[in-house]
Amino acid sequence: MSEQISVAVSRRAECGEGPIWDAAAGAVHWVDIIPGEILITDFATGQTRVTAYPEMVGAVAPRVGGGVVAAVTSGFVGLDAGGAADRRVDILPEGIRMNDAKTDPSGRFWAGSCEMSFADGLGGLWRLDENWNATLVLPHLTQPNGLGWSPDGSVFYLVETQARQILRFDFDLESSTITSEGSVLVDADVFPDGFPDGLAVDTRGHLWVAEFAGSAVHEFSPDGDRLRTVAIPTLQTTSCNFVGPELDELWVTSAAWQLDPEEDADAGSIFRVEGLGAVGLATAAFRG
Repeated sequence: MSEQISVAVSRRAECGEGPIWDAAAGAVHWVDIIPGEILITDFATGQTRVTAYPEMVGAVAPRVGGGVVAAVTSGFVGLDAGGAADRRVDILPEGIRMNDAKTDPSGRFWAGSCEMSFADGLGGLWRLDENWNATLVLPHLTQPNGLGWSPDGSVFYLVETQARQILRFDFDLESSTITSEGSVLVDADVFPDGFPDGLAVDTRGHLWVAEFAGSAVHEFSPDGDRLRTVAIPTLQTTSCNFVGPELDELWVTSAAWQLDPEEDADAGSIFRVEGLGAVGLATAAFRG
């Protein structure tokens, strides 16, 4: 099968992250973490609208009533359709920030926190419910990153970037609860040069994982076997997700942070991968 790769959004994002398809808007939400930019790209026109926020923004997701929920430096914030903050949950101490985040199939928002320099054991995994109550579910993590669920919602996947591991947990969908200890699905030897970062799950239960500093996205089976590697023409690939009306285009975000534009001209852009023969899972809107 032959993949076609092109630039979907040309931008010099410092750390582009968290692409997510919003079917109602026909658009892709994503962020540039370091400057605190929340972006939405119209799928049909390619036009991108930017909302500035005064903190780092790890990821966003659409809300049922419009606007987005965002994982930010201090915790969580809700923004209405006009970009004004209407909810706020400050839970993180100074020196800690939220990183990647995603809604589970029941519409609750999960986010990983980390120390600014990724100090060992100072991060955690948080769940924000529809009443805007935040719960620390897993403490003593380092850099929790990509999140995803199996097609039936019975398995939760979490990337621990600094350990170069992808973890697997049993999951109860009705209560949005992790019901087992984590096990290592993919270990560090698979990523000898780079770091696993954001991930997406397709309708077959396959995982697609962006490798930061690895210029690639990898496809893994539900058992953790690497099935395919897709080379992406930039060094710092950060995250990926299936987008579009058919959820059959994989959009891959990237980071231009500390890269020379003469050596990596498209760093910070979003890359479009077509022809994968895979279809992604729809992402639920946040219920809060």
